[in-house]
Amino acid sequence: MIMFSLMGFLQSCLLIVNSFAILNERFLNKIGWGVKSDLDMNSFKGKVITLLHSLRFFFRIPLALVNAIAIVFLLIFG
Repeated sequence: MIMFSLMGFLQSCLLIVNSFAILNERFLNKIGWGVKSDLDMNSFKGKVITLLHSLRFFFRIPLALVNAIAIVFLLIFG
Protein backbone atom coordinates (compact mmCIF):
# COMPACT_ATOMS: atom_id res chain seq x y z
CA MET A 1 0.00 0.00 0.00
CA ILE A 2 2.87 2.38 0.69
CA MET A 3 4.31 1.79 -2.78
CA PHE A 4 1.11 2.97 -4.45
CA SER A 5 1.04 6.23 -2.55
CA LEU A 6 4.77 6.76 -3.06
CA MET A 7 4.42 6.09 -6.79
CA GLY A 8 1.47 8.47 -7.01
CA PHE A 9 3.47 11.15 -5.23
CA LEU A 10 6.46 10.67 -7.57
CA GLN A 11 4.21 10.79 -10.62
CA SER A 12 2.55 13.99 -9.44
CA CYS A 13 5.97 15.58 -8.80
CA LEU A 14 7.06 14.57 -12.31
CA LEU A 15 3.90 16.09 -13.80
CA ILE A 16 4.44 19.37 -11.94
CA VAL A 17 8.06 19.62 -13.11
CA ASN A 18 6.91 18.80 -16.66
CA SER A 19 4.34 21.58 -16.51
CA PHE A 20 7.00 24.09 -15.48
CA ALA A 21 9.36 22.84 -18.18
CA ILE A 22 6.92 23.29 -21.06
CA LEU A 23 6.02 26.90 -20.30
CA ASN A 24 6.64 28.95 -23.43
CA GLU A 25 8.81 32.07 -23.22
CA ARG A 26 6.23 34.04 -25.22
CA PHE A 27 3.54 33.07 -22.72
CA LEU A 28 5.76 34.07 -19.80
CA ASN A 29 6.51 37.44 -21.45
CA LYS A 30 2.80 38.02 -22.06
CA ILE A 31 1.96 37.64 -18.37
CA GLY A 32 5.02 39.63 -17.28
CA TRP A 33 7.12 36.71 -16.04
CA GLY A 34 9.78 36.71 -18.76
CA VAL A 35 13.49 37.19 -18.09
CA LYS A 36 14.29 40.91 -18.26
CA SER A 37 17.48 42.83 -17.58
CA ASP A 38 15.78 45.20 -15.10
CA LEU A 39 14.42 42.34 -12.97
CA ASP A 40 14.97 42.61 -9.22
CA MET A 41 16.63 39.29 -8.33
CA ASN A 42 15.99 39.73 -4.60
CA SER A 43 12.20 39.83 -4.94
CA PHE A 44 10.01 36.75 -4.80
CA LYS A 45 8.92 37.22 -8.41
CA GLY A 46 12.55 37.49 -9.57
CA LYS A 47 13.48 34.29 -7.76
CA VAL A 48 10.52 32.39 -9.22
CA ILE A 49 11.33 33.63 -12.73
CA THR A 50 14.96 32.57 -12.29
CA LEU A 51 13.84 29.16 -11.01
CA LEU A 52 11.53 28.64 -14.00
CA HIS A 53 14.25 29.67 -16.44
CA SER A 54 16.78 27.37 -14.77
CA LEU A 55 14.32 24.47 -14.75
CA ARG A 56 13.65 24.88 -18.44
CA PHE A 57 17.35 25.14 -19.31
CA PHE A 58 19.15 22.66 -17.06
CA PHE A 59 16.55 19.91 -16.66
CA ARG A 60 15.63 19.46 -20.32
CA ILE A 61 17.65 16.28 -20.96
CA PRO A 62 17.40 14.74 -17.46
CA LEU A 63 13.65 15.35 -17.48
CA ALA A 64 13.32 13.56 -20.82
CA LEU A 65 15.22 10.58 -19.39
CA VAL A 66 13.10 10.48 -16.23
CA ASN A 67 9.94 10.66 -18.36
CA ALA A 68 11.16 7.75 -20.50
CA ILE A 69 11.95 5.69 -17.40
CA ALA A 70 8.54 6.47 -15.92
CA ILE A 71 6.79 5.46 -19.14
CA VAL A 72 8.68 2.16 -19.35
CA PHE A 73 8.03 1.49 -15.66
CA LEU A 74 4.31 2.12 -16.11
CA LEU A 75 4.16 -0.04 -19.23
CA ILE A 76 5.82 -2.95 -17.43
CA PHE A 77 4.11 -2.73 -14.04
CA GLY A 78 0.82 -1.16 -15.06
